[in-house]
Amino acid sequence: MSNYLSKINFNKLHLKLLGTLSGLFIVTVFSLLTMIFSFEVDCIQPGRSFEIPRGSTVNDVAELLVEESCVPNKLLFIAAMRLSFKEKNIKAGRYTLKGIKTLHQLIRMITSPSAYRIKVTTLEGWTLEQVASKLEEKLEIDKKQFLGLCRDHNFVSSLGIDAPSLEGFLFPDTYIFLSTYTDENIIEIMVNQFYSVYEKKVAQFAKSTGLSRLEIVTLASIIQGESIYEDEMPTVSSVYYNRLKKKMKLQADPTIQYLLPKRKRRLYSKDLQIDSPYNTYLYPGLPPGPINNPGQAALVAAANPAETDFLYFVANGQGRHIFSRTNQEHINAKNSVNRK
Repeated sequence: MSNYLSKINFNKLHLKLLGTLSGLFIVTVFSLLTMIFSFEVDCIQPGRSFEIPRGSTVNDVAELLVEESCVPNKLLFIAAMRLSFKEKNIKAGRYTLKGIKTLHQLIRMITSPSAYRIKVTTLEGWTLEQVASKLEEKLEIDKKQFLGLCRDHNFVSSLGIDAPSLEGFLFPDTYIFLSTYTDENIIEIMVNQFYSVYEKKVAQFAKSTGLSRLEIVTLASIIQGESIYEDEMPTVSSVYYNRLKKKMKLQADPTIQYLLPKRKRRLYSKDLQIDSPYNTYLYPGLPPGPINNPGQAALVAAANPAETDFLYFVANGQGRHIFSRTNQEHINAKNSVNRK
């Protein structure tokens, strides 16, 4: 009996000791986690964004953060990720470090499925430069990097677009972007919207024109640059089709504006002499690519022009145009506008 009681007492003592050790272990781990998570990140440029590519491992992200001077060494970040069981929860995307002060905040940010939703509106006729400026303002992207991607031949080709750049293919619309979206994410969304509109509204007419998709978008961008009223666009389009058929130079002012560092209210003779394949006063046919990002109405007009025999038009000073069939009619129209 005494041996049996001794064993019971020993087991009780053993369990008590294990309980104490377990408690100490939990406290130690908790203290360690608290110390690690409260570690202050020290990014060299507060507010600067960085990108986590798809498929990145915890080691990849650790190296990235060391490069950004946010954490002093990889092991600290990796330990924190593993102790918090977050190493499999890394979300690819672009992140800004604005307001991030501790390692805990940093880990929560890059492993959380939630993100800020930001509304961005781009307008018909905006160039790549203007689109990039708006995205820089609203999403804090790197404008230079964004434009570089839009002009990268391999990336443009990967989207199924055979063009000098993505000029013309970032469809103007109102978008809701997540703050974690990368440049690639943003571009893919805008290009996909272009594809959607083109297939639903434009493709049915484009087949009968004899023009390629790039040529349709290029013509649409010129129409967009010429006219602000959608009801005029098919007639403007007909003028360009008629001039193309007659092998006449398009002489489209928007193509000259595209070549200038800053838009002018009035073009001069020297502007018309700029040597560029985009200069439709010097070179026949359509330019090599679009000169802006046209909207749906301009795209439809480019694929479905009105049936006219107009060859000229001139702005009437009130946002609309006077259309003419002959050069003399055109001269008379210009004179009538100048007399007003």
